[in-house]
Amino acid sequence: MKTHLSELLEFERQRQQALTQPDLVLLEKLLAEDLVHVHSTGMVHNKQQFLKHIERMGGFIAISRETPDIRLEGGFAILTGKTRNTIRLLETGEENVRCGFSTLVLRRTPQSWQILLSQLTPYQS
Repeated sequence: MKTHLSELLEFERQRQQALTQPDLVLLEKLLAEDLVHVHSTGMVHNKQQFLKHIERMGGFIAISRETPDIRLEGGFAILTGKTRNTIRLLETGEENVRCGFSTLVLRRTPQSWQILLSQLTPYQS
């Protein structure tokens, strides 16, 4: 179990790196083909839509996240916790901060972990 926890923390580090650089090749590997990504605004993207969105916006400016709570069940992992994303608004290019409770559901494949669901639920800060 300890191995899985360190693997999952490394996965989360890579995810944040892929979103902030942005590294679309790495990000594509981290995302499941049947991804559902729910933005803090309620907008929902599949894998291809999300990759195009990240490319258009030029990636995240910064991601600040506490060490997530991790639950493992068979070949699935759930990572939850508070997060603070600094992003560029597509319309204006201005920086915007989105704070919320982040949920990632990951599935273990023969090669690696992949994100099935990513959701940021906003809260009042």
